[in-house]
Amino acid sequence: MESPHTRSAPRKATLMASLAALLLILVKLLVGMSTGTVSVLASAVDSLLDFVVSSFNAYAVRTTEKPSDEVYNYGRGKIEGVASAVEGLFILASALYILREAIFKFITPTVVETDKLVFAIGAMAFSIVVTFSLVAFLKKMSLLSDSLIIKADMVHYQVDLLSNGGILLALALIRFTGWNWLDPLIAVAVSLFVAKAAIPLLRKGLHMLMDRALEPALVEQIRQLAQAHSGRVTGVHELKTRRSGDTNFVEFHLVFDEDIRLREAHQTADEIEMRIRELEKGKWIINIHLDPVDDSRRDLKMAKSTPSE
Repeated sequence: MESPHTRSAPRKATLMASLAALLLILVKLLVGMSTGTVSVLASAVDSLLDFVVSSFNAYAVRTTEKPSDEVYNYGRGKIEGVASAVEGLFILASALYILREAIFKFITPTVVETDKLVFAIGAMAFSIVVTFSLVAFLKKMSLLSDSLIIKADMVHYQVDLLSNGGILLALALIRFTGWNWLDPLIAVAVSLFVAKAAIPLLRKGLHMLMDRALEPALVEQIRQLAQAHSGRVTGVHELKTRRSGDTNFVEFHLVFDEDIRLREAHQTADEIEMRIRELEKGKWIINIHLDPVDDSRRDLKMAKSTPSE
């Protein structure tokens, strides 16, 4: 059972991320519009999307923490997959917008006044300090919870930290060299970097929504553990795994020799279940079906004969 402190970690993380994004929107938008620096404006749009995503994540966290009920028998953990996929889509959208603005700046170049660059540099330096502090906080919260939402947000803001650093470097070079073409060029680089970071978030979210099995190494550990736990176990089949939110779901058929008593078979299954829970911290829901004989061929035949929808 998780402590109240652990349960509140995702909520604290999403609230802090939303507030940080809102602060950065105001600062970057004000400085970007006053200086006409496209890379700063692009970063402001990225922060706007950060705020939208973090706000949705706050809603997702509250939803996924609700207990299972008569309507959602397995809980609402899959909304973490939705949140991760949505975050990935929003990041891709911001990357496309930044790329569009950079192309327009190449077509119709503008000269950024040198004295105004000081404000743009200051805004990006401030953004780096805020984002670095947020990443450190999210990392701390991720140690208290196995939430995919926190991990996705942490990766997201780590990307922001690197992209903000790139923008700051470009602005500093423009300030001392006068090469204004660096502004849209670094914006293009930022857009490509941001788009690359979106792919893993999309993939992880879709994997959860599509009930992808747990990592192969972990699945094999479960199989080996079940088979080797007792000499009365003669086989394991129909092993299926998936993950929803912070919960691992496992089910399989455990085959015993025909002479075993139900009480002993049940006790053996309980022992195997406890050992599986020790493989990885977090929540587990494990269902073990007890078989007196190996009926895997029959199960396979029945599965093949079931008409597809």
